[in-house]
Amino acid sequence: MKIYASDEGRVQMTAAAFAKGLLALEGELTPILVQMVKSANTNGLLDNDCDSSKYQNMAKARLHESMQQDRDFTPEDRAKINPCGALSISAAMDFVKNPVRCCERVHSLIRRLMDIVRTKRDDPKTKDAILYHGETWELMGRRWGKIEKDFCTKNANTFDISKIPDIYDCIKYDLQHNQHTLQFEHAEELYVNAKYLADIVIPQEYGLTKQEKLTIGQGICTPLLKKIRADLQRNIEESGEETVNRLNPRYSHGVSSPGRHVRTRLYFTSESHVHSLLTVLRYGGLINELKDEQWRRAMEYVSMVSELNYMSQIVVMLYEDPTKDPSSEERFHVELHFSPGVNCCVQKNLPPGPGFRPHSRNDSVGSKNLKLSSMEYADEEEEDEEAAAGKKLEGKMSDNAEKQKKTEDEEEELTLEDDLNVKETAEEETPEESAEDEVDDA
Repeated sequence: MKIYASDEGRVQMTAAAFAKGLLALEGELTPILVQMVKSANTNGLLDNDCDSSKYQNMAKARLHESMQQDRDFTPEDRAKINPCGALSISAAMDFVKNPVRCCERVHSLIRRLMDIVRTKRDDPKTKDAILYHGETWELMGRRWGKIEKDFCTKNANTFDISKIPDIYDCIKYDLQHNQHTLQFEHAEELYVNAKYLADIVIPQEYGLTKQEKLTIGQGICTPLLKKIRADLQRNIEESGEETVNRLNPRYSHGVSSPGRHVRTRLYFTSESHVHSLLTVLRYGGLINELKDEQWRRAMEYVSMVSELNYMSQIVVMLYEDPTKDPSSEERFHVELHFSPGVNCCVQKNLPPGPGFRPHSRNDSVGSKNLKLSSMEYADEEEEDEEAAAGKKLEGKMSDNAEKQKKTEDEEEELTLEDDLNVKETAEEETPEESAEDEVDDA
């Protein structure tokens, strides 16, 4: 296993904390960071490529112009701001209606919040109140004061929409950690308005049209894409006789395939890389949505996701079926998994995932030879399958046989969970492997 992180301090500490939990390590994060997390700053693997900045600036300028119209969004505005038809952006525009009026409301609520902060700062009863991480009322006032000043221009006729993400981050932070002390009755209203504005602004800063999104996405994450492809290709081409470390037998109880090895690469980076990688996977023409129902449902879910939060993740998993011919296309398959990360304390009604069921799950031979499932299936699909199975077996199985079948199904599901528990098993590499990785990294 190898762990890479961008140069940003909080990203590196997140990588170290994740490694500590994953490997059940003990001690402080700093030694773990030094020993296990590789900085990816030498080749731009996880840091932004400035070549895409000019295209981002062009997209931001057009977005800023469209968001300064003091009227309800027209069909023309919607087509201009959301040409790809993202469901989350469409829902946000339905809520915002008039972008200027919504920005004015946000600005007004910020000023009310600042009045409360000043009052509590000067009140002897509350001036010594403890805020999150030792922040004082003075520092909170400066934080919001700068945002209020930068958000609204001097002539008060236009708003700098590039500050909307900062407003959203700040109110989410205070609502999560300081609301019990701040006691701002309009905090949730400010949060909701800022969130819907951010749902429009943040994703569209990475391009409005599909071509713009791809151009910006490729400019940001091309080095990472090349590294991922090299990782996958290397695993496909490696020799079957390769000497590797296996799972210690003492820890393999209940594991259905303790003899296999898993090579793991973890990449920790900023939101811009996750946005860009998701864009390339979504619009890069991997699969035709019209011909693949599962991919269509997955892309519909991604379209409904309004933001990428802390610990958002994209997982690329390569599986091998050793029962297939080495030259067959069925020998390997790749699965893509996505999570938008954690929730805030407000509006936790996130869109439900579409579920996942590999094609081979329906193949009785394949399911016996290879465990392919790596996500929980959607409840609806499970219920449908159980109902179909029940109808098929009705009248052909005795009560005892049905109980036995249920027991076997439960044992199979437990086996799948056991497979998941070891999918991230770390391994040591041979000197030759390490040398090859260093060439890839260079």
